[in-house]
Formats: sequence, structure tokens, C-alpha cells
Amino acid sequence: MKTYHIIYAICFLFLFSCTEKKTNKKDQEAEHPIQLRVAAYNVEVSRNATAQEIGEAMKAYNFDVVCFSEAPGGDWTAQVGKVLGLNHITVGKYSTAGHEDKYKSIASKTPLYGIEEILMADTLHTVTKAMTKIGTKEIGLYSVHFPFGWRDQAHIDETTGKVTAFVDYLKAISASEIPIVMGDFNFRPSNTEKVNDYHELFVSLGLDVHWKELRIDPAKENTHNALKPEDEGNGEVIDHIMYNRQNFKATKGGILPMEKPLSDHKAVWAVLELK
Repeated sequence: MKTYHIIYAICFLFLFSCTEKKTNKKDQEAEHPIQLRVAAYNVEVSRNATAQEIGEAMKAYNFDVVCFSEAPGGDWTAQVGKVLGLNHITVGKYSTAGHEDKYKSIASKTPLYGIEEILMADTLHTVTKAMTKIGTKEIGLYSVHFPFGWRDQAHIDETTGKVTAFVDYLKAISASEIPIVMGDFNFRPSNTEKVNDYHELFVSLGLDVHWKELRIDPAKENTHNALKPEDEGNGEVIDHIMYNRQNFKATKGGILPMEKPLSDHKAVWAVLELK
């Protein structure tokens, strides 16, 4: 065989090998897409259970990220994170509504950076934010606890202003950031009978609750009040996980089952598959 034939054959085999490796990598990514296991839990200042007990109740789900609301300050989130294997944590700067020890916090398997406390018009209601990377994707994690506008028109207007302030913040984030908003939203999502204006503000951004994609009817469930058996199925689903379907697909999730309630809220969870 002539020399140039040998060289040609070697080059062909090399190129074929490289192409096959790339194809195999794509096939593997298709077979094993990147998933993020997330949860949100209003723990009612750990009044009814210790950090250890709450961690143990959630441990079997092997979460990648958990957002807490009404979390005690200090090292409480670090204690829960240790049980869950989530060693990267951040605790918000301001306690919700000025109450004692009601912080938003985030616990994550992957390192957190770009930590920020977003004011919803003032320090009484804020959103705790941290960035993390999953592969090459930059994920914005938002732990929320919104006010509940119900007493009178002035209170409703105040709540509307604060929710709008956060939505305006989300409008201005970098196009490279993929947001996930989790926590106690203090509103029921829109349904066929009633539209919720706060929910629709997020829908206008392309974000929506995980209940919809999982075909779970929130009107037949409740995330509050878990401590009152008579409230079971009362439709008070006010804790949500929000994401953009262009970025994620929810494959599993719902309300986290527990043997006994550890807070007046129930934890919500989802498996989000990156597209």
C-alpha cells in the first residue's frame, strides 16, 4: 500500500473515532439529561421540629437545592444542610415582616455565588438570591416569602407594589440566567374559576407553577395549614416552585409526604429537567 493511502486511512479512522465519541456523548446526554431536584419549605421558625428532624424528613429525596422560609437565623440552615448533604448555604439579611427569626435561606449541593438580598420596596419583605452553576448553565435561585394582602385596600396595594417590585427585578436579569423561584408566595395560583393577578405577573414573564405541568389540581390540595386536619384539601396551596418551561421540564414533584407535620406549611418539591 502506498504511503498516502496509509495516511488517508489513519486520518479517516481518527475522524470516525472523534465523530463517534461526539455522537455517543450526545446520546448519553439524551439518555441521562441533567436534572435538578428542588424543594421549598416554610418551617415556621422550627417551632414544631428541630433542624435535625426536618433534615431527616427530607433526606430520602436527595435534593440538590432547598429554599426555606421562616428559617431561624444563625447556623440553623447549615444544620439542616449537613443532614441533607447540602453544604453550601446562604441566609437572608432581613427577617420577614420584621418578625423575629423568620429568614429566607438556601441550601445547595453546588457552590453558591452572586448572593443578594432583593428589596421588595423595603426591608420588611425581601427575596434572598444566590447563583449556582449546573454544568455550563447559570441558575438563579430565589427564596421568597411574600406578604399576604387581604386586610384592606391599603394593605392590598402595598402587597401589589412589593410583588410588582420583584417582578420588575426579574425582568431586568441577564439573559444567561435561568431563574427558579421557590417558597411561600402567600397566594393561590390562577384557576378556571378565578384569576390571581399576582400569579399572572409571573406568567407574563414566562414563569409558572410546577403544579400545572405535573397536572396537579391545587384546588384539591393544601400546603397550609398542615397542623389542622380539618384544613386538608382546602385549596390553600400557597407554596410554589416557579420556572420557565423553555428552560426546564418538571418530571416529578408535588407536596412532600411526611409522617407528621413539622410546620404549619407543607414542603413542596419538583424534579426539573434542563432542556
